[in-house]
Amino acid sequence: MMKKAMLAMLVPAVLFIGGCDDSSKEKADLAVKQSNEHSAATQPNAEKGQATDDVDKALKEIEERSTPEKIEQFNKLPDNDSSNLREIVVTEMKKKLPLLIDEATLMSDVSLDGNTFSYKYVIKGIPANVIEGDQWKNNMQKSIVNRYCSNNAQVTMFRDLFPEGVIYNYYVSEKLVYTYKAVPSVCNQ
Repeated sequence: MMKKAMLAMLVPAVLFIGGCDDSSKEKADLAVKQSNEHSAATQPNAEKGQATDDVDKALKEIEERSTPEKIEQFNKLPDNDSSNLREIVVTEMKKKLPLLIDEATLMSDVSLDGNTFSYKYVIKGIPANVIEGDQWKNNMQKSIVNRYCSNNAQVTMFRDLFPEGVIYNYYVSEKLVYTYKAVPSVCNQ
């Protein structure tokens, strides 16, 4: 349960830091919420039945996870080791990929290297001389630092989870054309 709550908080941070703007998602969520409120107003018993089913399902999942082997595994985990959570964040993000960030950028992969999170982007439709120029690289660095150093609570938690930083890799035709590593110290500048 705690793991799911933590993931629910971290995945939006991964998307935000990675350049995804989910403002359209908020509008869609509002429409779904309004639709659900309307449905709940016309069918109150259906919502109560669904809530009971959700609780029963959650309890069953907890019971299934509580095997002696899994409890023993849990007890062997160090108290302050967040490597398991880092791996889970990467695994969950991979399930959401690929993501079209904008008309020219596709987030195609994410990975974990120790305590460092890495993004892989594929760029299309931008001439190579533009991407290889200092202006584009400077603009990308400013954009990355701006998102990475956000004071958003989810982003702060993400930075804490990956204390060695985040690597942004940009590819054109499978060729690496730009890499930037954002580390916590860039936020103090």
